[in-house]
Amino acid sequence: MSEKRLAGRTVAILMESDFVEQELHYYERRFTEEGARVEFLTRLWGQDALTFHGHEFQEPFTVTGDLERADLSGIDVLIVPSGMVSDRLRYTEDVHELAPAVRLLKAAFADRRIVKGIICHGLWLAAPIAEVVKGRRVTCHNNLVGDARNMGALYTDQDVVVDRDLVTGRTAGHCAEFARMIIDLVAADSTAERAYRPDFTFSDLVAGYVTSFADGVIGLRTNDGRAVKVRLTDTTSAQFLRNLAEPYLDASGHLDQLLTPGGYVFAHGIFYPEGGAYTVEAKALTFLGKQPGQYTFEQPDWWVRQIRELGRFYRKAQFGDGPIDYAAYRTQLRLGGEKGEQVVQETDTISRMVYGMSSAYMLTGEEDFLDVAEQGAAYLRDHMRFVDRDEDVVYWYHGVEVRDGAERKLFTSEFGDDYDAIPMYEQIYALAGPTQLYRLTGDPRIAADIDGTLRLFQRFFRDPELGGYYSHIDPILLSPHHESLGPNRSRKNWNSVGDHAPAYLINLLLATGDERHADMLEETFDLIAEHMPRKDSPYVQERFYADWTPDTTWHWQQDRAVVGHNLKIAWNLMRMMSIRPKERYRDLAVEIGEKMPPFGSDPQRGGWYDVVERKLGPGEHIHRFVWHDRKAWWQQEQAILAYQILAGTAGGTEFERRARESAAFYNAFFLDHDEGGVYFNVLADGHPYLLGTERFKGSHSMSMCHAAELCFLATVYQRLLLDRKPLTLHFRPRPDGFTDRVLRVAPDALPPGRVRLDWVEVDGTPYQLFDAAAMTVKLPDSASPVTVRAHLAPVED
Repeated sequence: MSEKRLAGRTVAILMESDFVEQELHYYERRFTEEGARVEFLTRLWGQDALTFHGHEFQEPFTVTGDLERADLSGIDVLIVPSGMVSDRLRYTEDVHELAPAVRLLKAAFADRRIVKGIICHGLWLAAPIAEVVKGRRVTCHNNLVGDARNMGALYTDQDVVVDRDLVTGRTAGHCAEFARMIIDLVAADSTAERAYRPDFTFSDLVAGYVTSFADGVIGLRTNDGRAVKVRLTDTTSAQFLRNLAEPYLDASGHLDQLLTPGGYVFAHGIFYPEGGAYTVEAKALTFLGKQPGQYTFEQPDWWVRQIRELGRFYRKAQFGDGPIDYAAYRTQLRLGGEKGEQVVQETDTISRMVYGMSSAYMLTGEEDFLDVAEQGAAYLRDHMRFVDRDEDVVYWYHGVEVRDGAERKLFTSEFGDDYDAIPMYEQIYALAGPTQLYRLTGDPRIAADIDGTLRLFQRFFRDPELGGYYSHIDPILLSPHHESLGPNRSRKNWNSVGDHAPAYLINLLLATGDERHADMLEETFDLIAEHMPRKDSPYVQERFYADWTPDTTWHWQQDRAVVGHNLKIAWNLMRMMSIRPKERYRDLAVEIGEKMPPFGSDPQRGGWYDVVERKLGPGEHIHRFVWHDRKAWWQQEQAILAYQILAGTAGGTEFERRARESAAFYNAFFLDHDEGGVYFNVLADGHPYLLGTERFKGSHSMSMCHAAELCFLATVYQRLLLDRKPLTLHFRPRPDGFTDRVLRVAPDALPPGRVRLDWVEVDGTPYQLFDAAAMTVKLPDSASPVTVRAHLAPVED
């Protein structure tokens, strides 16, 4: 005979008229089979029993259990079923008082020992106590999705959703899966009571909002609402958050003033197992500002100062203090900026640094950054570009090997995943730096190279029948279908379709206003919205066969999700809303923004994880990490930008909170205050991970690009959208540059009518030929480049 997994447990089910007969009978039978005692509770209104009738067959059902007398200490599971049960039970004679059933549910939520099961329309019963589901993952009947979101819950498009002690189901038709999950959860808890529990000390991080401070004990509320008590000791240190190139600033003498309710703090300390729980003693505190509720990284010049230091770090690492000579450039940089032994100059790495230096000039106006960017773009053109005159296209070498003064061109990729092929990803990022520089200068040579590369994309990478772009082509026939491509043959992925927008295409549209680029953006975003969200997982699908069926076999990715790609999609969908708005773009961006925190963020420590399994395994309630629980710098960037633009355009304090929490973790733990630059990866608790290639500060993905992109766009979004403060940008247009001598100075794809061009200076002199609403400048006739300062300001409501 099989083990009765719920032996000794009590399952209480709330009842009223218009219940779903099949559902209630299933629960009664199924939980009993597992050894549970099943009792039905209702409001008896002083009667000994009440008989209710079902929704479909009007079947009678008599209940003798009075929910007003229920003892929760003897209940292990409380279920709110579907039908109209919850609507009837939430009735109250006094509108200023909670209904008895609502009070019971609220008390059950206060006891984490009790598993709460709410299915279909049952979520109505939580409406008067929305705080119990706020910030928690739920599913429900489609008719209640708006209700769930208005209650602050994170709607998740799955049949059954588990969020710790809360199990929710979509409809009565899913009662079997719903019941099975409850049984598994309770049974797992029973097993855990007998299983090994860690009883050793360890160090860890807690991030949270101060709720109290008394007698040396801090009360914290974590990002997901859990309460934690942290003790101070006589060896606890404290510091204020600091930017790159800023000294350590001690905060230990101001704890009484800083530890006031509402302030956000990082507490790193030792966890001691005592009394069946953990005592947490803080060893180091980090405060985000010098006053409670202050976020230093929201200062107007925080990100500007940071990008300036990043630019100086990479300039010095590659060229020292002397002349800029890209012959000495090396892809690999060690922790302190020293060059590695690798002799390959990768195209994408130089392009990414050109992007970073161009962005640094745009924010600071420092000439040296522009010089580094222009010489880098020229080096790419002279050494990494191939012009195919027969096909009238441009493509870019993987890189060049520089040894003893001689160059060897590396035509195809040297990376293991892309070896001996031409990957779309590398061609896309070859354009990132030159395109950002083109926004500043209008250099016609850069424009020609971009157009030639776009012709390459359209002729050889694009799928004219089913849409999108293939991820690889072979180097001989330039075909995406050649058998030499192996697992990359006839494949599409997030990078080949979605990375055009953030890498170069939105910036190209900003620089040119050319509707061709808007058309390409619309095509790619339509494909993203159509194919990447899937009901089998909270994460998007990232890899596909030619016909858009999911590819779950490719190399390391298999059926796995990159957390940052989900956030990147949300961020860029909101940018697209300012170019060619569609409700499906906004809806998907908001959906991703709402559901990602429980699936991708660290609710205790802060920050965002890396790669996870897209689906749960048998008996699992948490998506597994693929390799580790470390956090990469670029995924934090995607979170910050996604939630900033969601907060600034879609609105909502929850999105702004997520943006702040993400920026707090990044600025607290990724800035290298000893050597400069930012770390590649940190451990879950924020300590830098400095082993293997992850100790490097230069690589095909790291060379200043994402860190500079964050600084630039966080400045734009924070100032113009969130704080509604002005921003000045710098440009250096050439006399032979932009068509009709029109310089476009919009900093990003922003909602029409939200920002205007307030004033312009040309070579230090006020200049009047500009269109404030269009954010364009009619440049003067000139024989040489001019320096333009464009002052942007939010439009007053």
